[in-house]
Amino acid sequence: MDQQYIEIYSELRKTRQELIEKIHSCSPIVKPFIEEELQDVETALMKLEKGTYGTCEISGELIPSELLLVVPTLKSMEDCKTLQFIMNQTTI
Repeated sequence: MDQQYIEIYSELRKTRQELIEKIHSCSPIVKPFIEEELQDVETALMKLEKGTYGTCEISGELIPSELLLVVPTLKSMEDCKTLQFIMNQTTI
């Protein structure tokens, strides 16, 4: 694992712990959203451990590392396009 992925791995582990702590004290309305985010974090951690992190789940393309630094739980190039659209809309 290169240094950038080590940093992402560390950040994801920290995020996982924060989500686990929040899930016990959140409202029932918010709980499903936290559970979904926790699952995304777990999936990203598993991919890092398996060496498949940063690869689109649909096409197999590499997801740009600069986007993974912003949202380390990205799963596909479609997610990247959505993120880039949102980022472009907020800078206008």
